[in-house]
Amino acid sequence: MKSKPEFSKLVGERIKKYRMQANLSQEELADRCGLYRTYIGHLENGRYSPSAYILWTIARSLSISVDRLFP
Repeated sequence: MKSKPEFSKLVGERIKKYRMQANLSQEELADRCGLYRTYIGHLENGRYSPSAYILWTIARSLSISVDRLFP
């Protein structure tokens, strides 16, 4: 079982991977999600652990299923 910091880091890496595949900047993804760019950066760096709603919002904005964001 992964610790919360490990889980957050892996989820963040996946957010960044799919954001880059979609050719979006952090600011563009943040705008699509109604979030701040700095929050997206913190998620991608594993500093914050997103709620289920935030993960759903990000997945929807990236046109992927939410399960792709889970390790």
